[in-house]
Amino acid sequence: MATIKRIVYFSMLMGFLAACEDASSENRSLVNVLLVDAPGDFDQVWIEVLGVELLPSGVRGSAENANWISLPYQAATNTVRISDLVDDQRLLVGRTELQSGTISGIRLRLGDEMYLIRDETRTDLSPAPNLEALLELDVRLDVAPGLSYDLYIDFDLAQSIRQGPGETFQLIPKVRAFVTEQTAAIRGTIQPRGIRPHVFAINATDTLATLTGNTGGFHFKGLPPTDYRLFVDAPAGYADTTLLVSTQADSLVTLPTINLRIENP
Repeated sequence: MATIKRIVYFSMLMGFLAACEDASSENRSLVNVLLVDAPGDFDQVWIEVLGVELLPSGVRGSAENANWISLPYQAATNTVRISDLVDDQRLLVGRTELQSGTISGIRLRLGDEMYLIRDETRTDLSPAPNLEALLELDVRLDVAPGLSYDLYIDFDLAQSIRQGPGETFQLIPKVRAFVTEQTAAIRGTIQPRGIRPHVFAINATDTLATLTGNTGGFHFKGLPPTDYRLFVDAPAGYADTTLLVSTQADSLVTLPTINLRIENP
C-alpha cells in the first residue's frame, strides 16, 4: 500500500513540475540580436565582438530591480569584418529565450582588437575613452509569449571612425538599436555594380548612410516612416543622383534599378 502511495505521489509531483515547466515556457519569448553596418571609406574594418547584453523587465516590470542578461558571441573567431554587413547581410550576435515583458536596454560588448585596412595597409583603431557608454542603448521591445523577435544594432562606420593626426584613427561608435515593427525599409540596386557608391537616406531630422554590396544592392532598415531624399554620392566619372521616397510604417519600398549616368569629361 505504501508503495502505491509513493507511486501516486511521485506521479502527481512530476505532473505538477511538467505543468509548471509548460506554463513557464508559455510565458517566454525568443529574441535574436543582429548586427548590421553602414560602412565608411575603407577596404575593410575588423572589430572583435564579444557579445551583447539585454536589460529585461524586473519584478513587476520595474527597471530598478532588473538584471542584465549576457549573450556571448560564439563563433570560431570573435574578430568580425563588419564592413561586409551591407545590403541585406547581417550577423547573428546572439539569441536567447527570456521571460515575456519589455526589453528596455541593450549593450554591445567589444574586445580590444579593432583595425581597418585601406590600400592594403593595416591601421589599428584607438577606442574612445567612453566606449562602453557609447555602446549602451535605450530600446523598447515588448515581447509577447511564444513569439520570436529580431532586435537590430546598426553600426554606422562612416560616422564612427575619426581620423586623427597623420594616419591615426579612433573608434567613436555611432550606433542605434531598432526593431522593424512600425518602421519602414528602402531597398534598391545601383548599376553599374562594383563601383560601390555611398547612399544617403535623408529626412528632416537625421541622415543614414550605407554602401552597395557586390551586386549593387543596398537596403535601409528600421527607418522612421516619413519622406526621404535618397542621395547617391557617385564616384568619379559618374553623376550624383537624387530621388524622393515616401515611406509608411511596416512597409518596404523597392526602387527600380538606379542606373548612374556617366559624366561628360
